[in-house]
Amino acid sequence: MDYDTYNTEAVQLAVDLANLVSADGVAVAELTPDSDALRAACETFVAAHREWFGELTDVPLSGVDVVQVAELSHCLRDVASAQTDQQSVDRLNALLHQCRPTPRATNHDGHLHLHYTDDDAPLTEQLGATVSMAFANVIVRQGRNRIGLCAAADCADVFVDTSRNRSRRYCSETCASRTTVSAYRARKKAQPSK
Repeated sequence: MDYDTYNTEAVQLAVDLANLVSADGVAVAELTPDSDALRAACETFVAAHREWFGELTDVPLSGVDVVQVAELSHCLRDVASAQTDQQSVDRLNALLHQCRPTPRATNHDGHLHLHYTDDDAPLTEQLGATVSMAFANVIVRQGRNRIGLCAAADCADVFVDTSRNRSRRYCSETCASRTTVSAYRARKKAQPSK
């Protein structure tokens, strides 16, 4: 799969955000800004991706920011878990409606590309607009099957399949190897002793 560097990095930002809150984590309705683990995860995520946000963006995160970042994570995960084209379109459109990206051309770094909010927009607006458009670009250009959930039994991370034949099933080589070894051991154990 081929897309420009800026979009590649935006897609990775979206994947990283989708994997912020695990699939079996706390329900969005139960998220509270006073959850130390959630706050730490959100602040670590923002610090690791600081280059995506305008210079005037408030950090540390407010309690509302923490909940909104976690909700964005769940929304991206919801898009990634779509089972049909229609479900994918519906979930993607709901995410785009929620985030309301407003594309504008910029060449602040010497390369013409799109930003989806003003540079002085609140952090969660900048983040939501960027990641929703990243997933939209992948799904519209490459198809919903390019975004998936890891097939390993003990993992549910979101990944983007960049393989030529769209055959990727695992988020990493580690998960693929662990699953292969586990299946091999199960087959060996099931064989009768000689």
